[in-house]
Amino acid sequence: MTPAIKPLENPKRIGLVGTGSVGSGWAAIYLARGFDVVACDPAPDAETRLRAFIANTWDALQQIGFATEQSIPQDRLAFAPDAGAVAAASDFVQENAPENLSLKQQVYAEIEEAVSPSFVIGSSTGGIPPTQLQAKMRHPERLVVCHPFNPPHLIPLIEIIGGEKTAPAVVDWALRFFTALGKKPVRVEKEVTGFLTNRLQFALLREAIHCVAEGIASPQAIEDAMRYGLGPRWAVMGALTTFTLAGGEGGMPHVLTIAPELQKWMDAGGNPKITDPEVQQKLIAAAKDITGNRPLSDLIAWRNARLVELLRAVGPGTEKG
Repeated sequence: MTPAIKPLENPKRIGLVGTGSVGSGWAAIYLARGFDVVACDPAPDAETRLRAFIANTWDALQQIGFATEQSIPQDRLAFAPDAGAVAAASDFVQENAPENLSLKQQVYAEIEEAVSPSFVIGSSTGGIPPTQLQAKMRHPERLVVCHPFNPPHLIPLIEIIGGEKTAPAVVDWALRFFTALGKKPVRVEKEVTGFLTNRLQFALLREAIHCVAEGIASPQAIEDAMRYGLGPRWAVMGALTTFTLAGGEGGMPHVLTIAPELQKWMDAGGNPKITDPEVQQKLIAAAKDITGNRPLSDLIAWRNARLVELLRAVGPGTEKG
């Protein structure tokens, strides 16, 4: 008989398996919010890199109200030798291993050896369905996808997705936990490739790639169309609200009076093949065109600084107010 899952309502120590870009972001968030963190990563310099990342992001976390301590609580971050040791020392584990199904399943096996059946495991996967992730687990009801967005220490959204065997109580707990953490969790009701937000993102990216491949506009013009046309609106409201307000006082019913014409716009979208070598070469050239000679590390720092400014300006959503 499957044991009932009752997640620990208020975990104090968070375990992180993997401290790459996603795991590092999680570590910074949890430390900023007052949790103890224990982590593991096979890279020989993982702890040095993680502590440097946190030092470089602490000011940004203070600016957006996540970090309330002036100095970094270095003593609340510890490293363990492997996933089992991390789980044994934690109240909740967030798995951030590479997007490799067999590797992730191996991590879960190590964790399950070290913890009780009611221990909850979160996965940061960006696209592997949770039903596949939990397929070899002894207690699959404990696993839930908690997918952040890059850079995870700044972007508020967390996608919560349960698999076929995930206990409803675990999904409900994840929604409560990440809300209390100060993030914006959304429940994805059905398992689909790419989950929710990546599907939305790649719908736009598909057309941007099409415009590059077909020479419809320059790479910079495509960037500017997004930044100065769509971006400002989407920073304060979603696509469906934007679509509704396009009808003015008439709202969605008025918009839909021109549905036949709008359908033509939708049908005209491209379907480029990102696996096509010619398309890939055009994308590489486009990336070089828009980044120039700036080091990517400089662009990442620029992006993070602008995101902090935007998050401070936009603030928490009030769309239901």
